[in-house]
Amino acid sequence: MSESAPRPGSPTRWRALLLALAAFLAPVVPSDACTIFLLTDGQQALFCNNEDWENKPICLWFVPARQQSRISQKRYGCAFVGFGSRWGQGGMNTEGLAYDWVAGYQVAWRRAPEMKSVSGNPAERMLEQCATVEEAIAFFQTHWEPSFSYARILIADRTGASVVIGAADGRLDVQRSTASRGCGFGGAILDTALAHDPSPQLANAAAILDTTRQSGRYATRYSNIFDLKTGTIFVSTDRLHFARLDLAAELERGRHSYDLRTLAKPIELRSDAPEPARASTAASTLNLSPASNKQSS
Repeated sequence: MSESAPRPGSPTRWRALLLALAAFLAPVVPSDACTIFLLTDGQQALFCNNEDWENKPICLWFVPARQQSRISQKRYGCAFVGFGSRWGQGGMNTEGLAYDWVAGYQVAWRRAPEMKSVSGNPAERMLEQCATVEEAIAFFQTHWEPSFSYARILIADRTGASVVIGAADGRLDVQRSTASRGCGFGGAILDTALAHDPSPQLANAAAILDTTRQSGRYATRYSNIFDLKTGTIFVSTDRLHFARLDLAAELERGRHSYDLRTLAKPIELRSDAPEPARASTAASTLNLSPASNKQSS
C-alpha cells in the first residue's frame, strides 16, 4: 500500500520538527550511546538501531543453526552486526528474536553465585538459544553478562513483546513492554517521534533513524532494521539507502559475512513504485526515504 501524498501521520510531517529538536534533546544520555527502538502494533514488529562508535570496519555475518555438543539444545540460525572484531553488537535469529545494546552508563553490578559463565559473547549465546523475550530474560537471570555494568540491552520478539535489561543496585533491572519503545542517544527525540507515530512502517523507521543519527567522534557508523515477522534485514552505512537481505536465504549459504561498506549501489524506492521482490543477497538495496511513506509488508 502506498499513497501519492503524505498522510497526517507520515514521517515527512514531523521530521523537520524532530531535526530542530535533536540538538537540544540528544545530550540527555552519554554521547557514546547508540539509539535502538522497536516499532510494533502487535501484527508487525520492526527492530531498529543506529550504531554509534569510532570509525572501524563494519561487518554483517551469518551463523547457521547447529546442535550444541554438550547438551541437546537447538541453536537457532542468526545474523549479527558489529565491527571487525566480530563481537556481535546486535542481531536477529530465525525465530524473530533480536537484540542490541546502549552503552555509556556506570552502575553497580554484582555477579550472583548461581550465574553460569558462557563461552564468548553472552548476548550471542542468548540469541542462539532463545526464541522469545521471556526465554531471553531467563537466560540473563542465569548467565553472567558483565556488560550490564555499563550498558543496557533491548530485546524484542516477533509478537512485539520487548524488554530492556540493565542493572540497578547490583541486580538485574527488567522492564517489559508490548508497545513501541526505544532508548539511547536519541531517547528524548524517540519519545517525541513515538508519541506522534509509533507505526511499524519502513519509512517511519528510516525517518526516526535519520533524526537520531549522531556525529562527531562517536558518529553513527551503520543503521539496521530487522523485520521480526519476515526475517528481512535492512542495513545501511549512509542516511537513507538500505541493502535488503533475507535471513533464511543467507543462512542456506552457510557461514559467511559482508563488509557493509562495499554493498551494491542503491535503488530508489518511491511512494508510487511497487515494492521490489525480496532478495537473498546484498545486491538489492533500497531508498527508504521518509518522503516515500512506504509501508512495510
